[in-house]
Amino acid sequence: MSKRLILTGKLFLAGFLIVTAAWFSLPQPGFADNNYDQSAYVGTETCMMCHEDVSMEFSETPHGLLLGEVEKYKDRLCETCHGPGSVHADEGTAETIINPAKLDGMGDRDPCLTCHGDTRYADWDFSPHATEGMHCADCHQSHGKIGQTLTKETPDLCYDCHTDVRASFYMPSHHPLNEGIVSCLDCHNIHGNEMTFAVEDNGRQRCISCHPHTEGPFIFEHEPVTEDCGICHEPHGAVANNLLVQNEPTLCLNCHSMHFHATIPGITGDSLESPQQPGRFFSSSYDGFKEGFLTKCTQCHTAVHGSDLPAQSISGSGKALTR
Repeated sequence: MSKRLILTGKLFLAGFLIVTAAWFSLPQPGFADNNYDQSAYVGTETCMMCHEDVSMEFSETPHGLLLGEVEKYKDRLCETCHGPGSVHADEGTAETIINPAKLDGMGDRDPCLTCHGDTRYADWDFSPHATEGMHCADCHQSHGKIGQTLTKETPDLCYDCHTDVRASFYMPSHHPLNEGIVSCLDCHNIHGNEMTFAVEDNGRQRCISCHPHTEGPFIFEHEPVTEDCGICHEPHGAVANNLLVQNEPTLCLNCHSMHFHATIPGITGDSLESPQQPGRFFSSSYDGFKEGFLTKCTQCHTAVHGSDLPAQSISGSGKALTR
């Protein structure tokens, strides 16, 4: 065995040991440290001596109904989330009991993840919400009754933080979120996953799930459609029609050269060669470009998402997406 191979093995082993040690040094799922190691479980009946109304309401919540059927937790429902409460029962101060709603967003581990740490929420720690220091209790109320576990209904709950997005949904063209037809959760996985915002796959696949007629494949394709819908569309809301990021023809001119119908500003004459497309000739008038900018490209190029039919124009070579 060569010395290089032995050295490589030693380096790999050293790296593995370092990563393992770092992993076990991280906070593990469980309760935050309340600095009262002597605290012990006292049971639900002790909690009810001071919090009878809260305990009675909790028994009708999804958490209360579920935990009440589990032998391990049914006698200490409150302490399942709030931690051992003997010290709190003796002293009666808020500092001696865990309050999930007031945990330090960067330093404490959510007790919710002790039970909700399965694959569905495996990416929570790396989600945008978690990295901003948010906790489950910022959006959820564990004492909420069935169907009422959010502190507010969407989209109002999301609007509290995402004020810029709220403004977008009041644009002339917008997805019908405020009308109650779609929800933030239809497109966003708020608990985090491998994508920045989409529930699954990528942004294009998310859009196609509601707009399947744009998917293709088409014989004559429009490249932005196969790449990312966001190149042309703003998903929340826009001033331009159809959620376009810009009005036509300005949007199209970001990628395509000036159309020969639009002509060249300040140039007049017939049979002029296009500076953008040599070999293509056009007629231009002094004000012709103004007429061009009052014309939408989709008045002629109706199949902008792609088509199986060749365009009938000679200059388009069948790729003009006119039908």
